[in-house]
Amino acid sequence: MAKAKSKKVELDEATAAPSKVKLKVFTHDPCDEHPDLGWFRYWYETEFERPTVTDWIAKKCSPGDDPEFGRAARIEVLLPPSAPADYTNLEFLTKRFDETLPPFEKHALVQAKFLLNDDEAWHIGYERVRSFARSQFAHRYVVVLIAHIPGTAGLKGQGNHIHCVVLSRTININGFGGACTTLCSDRGYNAAVAAWQKHKDTWDVTT
Repeated sequence: MAKAKSKKVELDEATAAPSKVKLKVFTHDPCDEHPDLGWFRYWYETEFERPTVTDWIAKKCSPGDDPEFGRAARIEVLLPPSAPADYTNLEFLTKRFDETLPPFEKHALVQAKFLLNDDEAWHIGYERVRSFARSQFAHRYVVVLIAHIPGTAGLKGQGNHIHCVVLSRTININGFGGACTTLCSDRGYNAAVAAWQKHKDTWDVTT
């Protein structure tokens, strides 16, 4: 499978708690093979003074300062069937992830950014992405869907898009397990791209 051009950059998000250390990110930009999908893999470079996933996700949910227009249009948590019900609470979920992440574990999360078709109602695109996230990731991992729809407020922004955030660690009835190195690698990226292309070809809005 042809790969998107990758680049290593330093993430300097305002989401991070005051810290000398930032999350690192490895990026696969949208390309001819997948023009509607960007893939981002985040990890910690050190064991100390880490920014939190809690703050990172909170900033994605409220990217602007305006109390009405600065929030995501929709936020949803998808969990495996065996995950405890308490983890449906986003704040509880992310705090538990941060509190129980071993200092030696470097993987934080992966993010798929889906660019929506402007000629299609955004809720249709959302359901397409949601169905994909459920089948591809949510059987083992926590998925947080965050819809940024500036078009509904007459804003341009970066265009209508959905962030599909997949936390790096598996989860079951006992809580978070270890991080999946396959998910947080080029193998995880290639698998997601192939599955997304197949999903788009077979998904039916009526099902």
